Amino acid sequence: MSDPQIAHRVIEHLKPPAADNTIGQLPQREHEVLRLMVDGLSNPEIAAKLYLSPNTVKTHVRGIMNKLAVDDRVQAAVVALRTGLV
Repeated sequence: MSDPQIAHRVIEHLKPPAADNTIGQLPQREHEVLRLMVDGLSNPEIAAKLYLSPNTVKTHVRGIMNKLAVDDRVQAAVVALRTGLV
């Protein structure tokens, strides 16, 4: 294997998993929470709007961020907008 081939494999291995593969796996509730995150609502606001506890919203936000392979809410919103999820 040549150096460019090795470099290409390393780069492909280091890329985060494609968000497109996991977006379809978001349950309806996580999709609702993500839509409200994109709208700029805080966890307490999302909880009130969806009649959930703030801890439940935190759990959904954490799950969304894990599935989208992002580190914060802003990145989750960007992925959602760029992929047409919301």
